[in-house]
Amino acid sequence: MLNREKYAEEIMDIACEGGNIALINGKLEKCRGVCDKCDFCDNDIRNAGRCREKAKEWANSQYVDWSEVPVDTPILVRDSELFAWSKEHFAKYEDETVYTWDYGKTSWSTYDGKMSSYKYAMLPESED
Repeated sequence: MLNREKYAEEIMDIACEGGNIALINGKLEKCRGVCDKCDFCDNDIRNAGRCREKAKEWANSQYVDWSEVPVDTPILVRDSELFAWSKEHFAKYEDETVYTWDYGKTSWSTYDGKMSSYKYAMLPESED
């Protein structure tokens, strides 16, 4: 299921109000122009129109219910679109945030239980 299918009703409600969508802390909202809080913003004024492209990419990407992802599932994460994806193992999903085990560890191999959170996360196409 794609995000646009999962969130079809919310997208339609926002569109019928004449608005654009924003994704703030993992929740779909009507865009209010507060770009520094929106996941579609890259904080570069030169790319002001880029948020529509990113919203479209998000809408056409696979929906993931992170609360259902098993611990230790291989995932890809990053904190900025400028960074390459990093291979990590899923630790938990809490407060609309994805966490991974530090240093590429798993729940079985971690020795200190340390975790890191990331702004962007996705399931890989394959586990290669």
